[in-house]
Amino acid sequence: MGPSTVLVTSVERPDAPADTIEMLAVDDEGAWIVQTPRLPIKANGSGDVTAALFTAHRHLTGSSEGALARTASSVFDLLANTLESGDRELALVSSQQAFAHPRMQFEVTRVR
Repeated sequence: MGPSTVLVTSVERPDAPADTIEMLAVDDEGAWIVQTPRLPIKANGSGDVTAALFTAHRHLTGSSEGALARTASSVFDLLANTLESGDRELALVSSQQAFAHPRMQFEVTRVR
C-alpha cells in the first residue's frame, strides 16, 4: 500500500548551512539527500517541474539516487536561468539542455 518512492523538496534541517536547501529521496533501496545553494527566487510551478523531472530521471536511470542527483542539477539550473532572465515565468525552454543533460554538480549522500 502507498508509494514505493517518495521525494521531499525544500528540506530545511537545523544543522544545514543557512544558505542551502535540500531534497530527499526514499525508496526500498534506501534514502538519499542532496544539498544545493539556496537561490533568492520562489517560482510558481517549480514543484511540478521537480516532480516531473524526478519521475523522468528515475525512469531513465532506474535509481532514486541517480534521479535525485540529476533532478537537483536540472532544477538548480532552471531556477538560476529563471532568476537571470528577470521573468516571473520559469525559463523552461532555455533550460531544456539542463533537463536532458544535467551538469551533475551536486553530491548525493546516502542517509539510510
